[in-house]
Amino acid sequence: METIIIYGTGILAGVLLLYFLGIAVAPFNPGEIKNDHFECGLPPSSEVPMKANFGYFIFAIAFIVFDMAGLFFSLFVFADNPEALKWAMVFGILLFAAITVSMKEYRNAKSA
Repeated sequence: METIIIYGTGILAGVLLLYFLGIAVAPFNPGEIKNDHFECGLPPSSEVPMKANFGYFIFAIAFIVFDMAGLFFSLFVFADNPEALKWAMVFGILLFAAITVSMKEYRNAKSA
């Protein structure tokens, strides 16, 4: 349990450090182009906002979930604590439930 807290604290500290470093180092230079709205990094194709494809977001979220799952499972592999296997099983069950619910929502959204 202490390993998870230490890794979690380290990840949180790293994210906050990078966030504040970006604010401190990035130049503040607003302009017409920077203040314009954009669609996925590209200039907008029309003035009216268009509906985004829900399937694209599902695949993006699935990629992030599996990427983070690999990271967390690697933490359990390197842990010296015998309780780590139990936490890995709990994490795996929660991950399976989350994927099942998201696929069910994807099916409902696709059929609607």
